Amino acid sequence: MATLRQTTQRFLRPSAFIAGVLLLAVALVLAQDSGSKLYQQGYDYILDGKWAEAKKTFAELINSQSKSSWAEGGRYWSCYAREKLGESPESVFDCYQDFIKSYPKSKWAGDAKSNLVRIGSQLARSGKPEYETIVKSFQSEEDDEVQLAALYALQNVGSEKAYSAVLNLYDKSQSENMRSKIVYVLGNFESKEAFAKLLAIAKTDPSAKVRKDAVYAIGNADKPESITALNEILRSKIDTEVRKAALYALGNTEHAEALATLLDVARTETDEELAKAATYAIGNIDGNEANMALGTVLKEAKSREVRKAALYALGNHDAVNAISALKEVALKDSDEELRKAAVYAIGNTGNSEAVKALQQILTSSPDAHTREAALYSIGNTDNAEARAALLSYAKNEQDEQLAKTAVYALGNMLGDGSADVLLDIMRSTKLPEVKKAALYKIAESDGSVKLLTQILKEEKDVELKLAAIYALANTESDDAVPVLVDVVKKDENKKLKTAAVNALGQIGTPKAQEALVEIVGGKGK
Repeated sequence: MATLRQTTQRFLRPSAFIAGVLLLAVALVLAQDSGSKLYQQGYDYILDGKWAEAKKTFAELINSQSKSSWAEGGRYWSCYAREKLGESPESVFDCYQDFIKSYPKSKWAGDAKSNLVRIGSQLARSGKPEYETIVKSFQSEEDDEVQLAALYALQNVGSEKAYSAVLNLYDKSQSENMRSKIVYVLGNFESKEAFAKLLAIAKTDPSAKVRKDAVYAIGNADKPESITALNEILRSKIDTEVRKAALYALGNTEHAEALATLLDVARTETDEELAKAATYAIGNIDGNEANMALGTVLKEAKSREVRKAALYALGNHDAVNAISALKEVALKDSDEELRKAAVYAIGNTGNSEAVKALQQILTSSPDAHTREAALYSIGNTDNAEARAALLSYAKNEQDEQLAKTAVYALGNMLGDGSADVLLDIMRSTKLPEVKKAALYKIAESDGSVKLLTQILKEEKDVELKLAAIYALANTESDDAVPVLVDVVKKDENKKLKTAAVNALGQIGTPKAQEALVEIVGGKGK
C-alpha cells in the first residue's frame, strides 16, 4: 500500500500540501527549536501515513508548545491524523470545529471547513440531523464570502443591472453582516431608487444594527434629500437607538437646516435620551452658530441632563463665547449640579481664557461648592498660569476648606514633582488643616520619606508631627522604619510614641516587624 509521501496529491488539497512543505522547510532551518522539531517529526509521520505516531507527536507539540507558532499547524494535522485513524466521525468533526474557532484565519481553515462539511454531511445522512444546521452555516459563510467579493465589484459598476443584483442579494440575505455590507454599497449608488431603499431599510430591517447603518449611509450621502429622509426617520415610531443615529448623522452634515432640526429636538423633545443625543450632535458641529444653539439649549431645555449635555458640549468648543455662556451658568444658575458641571466644562475647553474665568468664579461665586469645583477645574487646565493661581490660593486663602482644595488640586496637577512646592505651602500657610493637607500630599510624592523626616524633626506642633508619622506609615517604606524607631526611643510625647509604633505595624515589612520585636523586648525604651 502506498504511503502518503508517495500519493500526496490524493490525500491533501494543494494549499495544505504547499503550506505543509513551507512549514517543513522553516522547521528544518529552526531545528534547534523544540516546537519546530516536533512539528517536523509529526509532519514526516503524516507524509509516511503513520497516523498513530503523528497523532502522538502532535499531541506532545500541542501540550508542550501551546503558545508556539507551531501549535496551529499541529492542531490541524492532529485532526487529520485522527480522521485517518478511523476515530468516531463526531469526535473528528468536533476537532475540526474547535480548530476553526481557534484559528479562523489560518491557512488551514479552508481545508478544515471542507473536511468538516464533508464529515457533517455524512453524519446528517446517517440519521443525525443536528449536524445539518452546522454544515449549512459553514456553506452559507463560504457563499457569503464569494457574494461579498462580487458585491464590492458591483459598487464600481453603478448600472441598473448592478443595482438590481445588489437589491436581490439584500432581499434574500439572512446574514446581518451581509446586509450591513449591502447598505454600504447602496450608499454609493446615485439613483433615487437606491436612496429610497436605504430609507426603507432604516425603517424596516429586522436588525437594529443594519437600520443604524442605513441611517448613517443616508447621512453620508450629504445632499438635501438626506436631511428630509433623516427628519422622516426622526418623526417615525421606530426605536430610539435608530432615531439617535439619525440625530448624529444630522450633526455630521454641513446643512443649516440640520442645526435647526437638532436645536428643536434638544429644546422640545420629551424623550431625554433623544434630546441629549441632539445636544451632543450640535456639539459635533463647528462654528459660532453651533455655540449659540448650545447656549439656547442651556437656557430653554427642561431637563437637567439635557442642559448638562449642553454644558459638556460647550466645554469641547474652544471659543470665548462658549466660556462666557458657561461662566454665566456657573455664577447664576439655581441648580448646584449645573453650576459645578459648568465650572468643569470651562476647564475642559483648554482655552487661554479658562483660568481667568475660573478665577472670576472663585472671587464672585457665593457658593463654596462651586468655588471648590473651580479650584479643581483650574487644576485640570495644567498650565503655568493655573499652577501659579493654585499656589497663591493655597498659601494665602483664609477659607481653610478652599485652601485645602487648592493644595489637593495642585498636588494632583504636579504629581511626583510637587514635593518642594507643597513644602513651601506648608511653611507659608497659617492654617493647620492646610499644613496637614500639604503634608499628606507630600507623602504621595517621590522622596517623601526624606521630606517627612525633615518635617518631623523641625516641626514643633504635635498635631503636625502626628500627621507626619501617619504619612510615613502610608509610604510603607523600610526607609521610614529607623525614623519611627527614633521617635519611639527619644520623643517624650506618649501620643507620638504610640503613633510611631502603630505606624511600624502598618508598614509591616520584616524590618518593621523586627523593630517592633525590639520595642516589645524593652530595647525601645
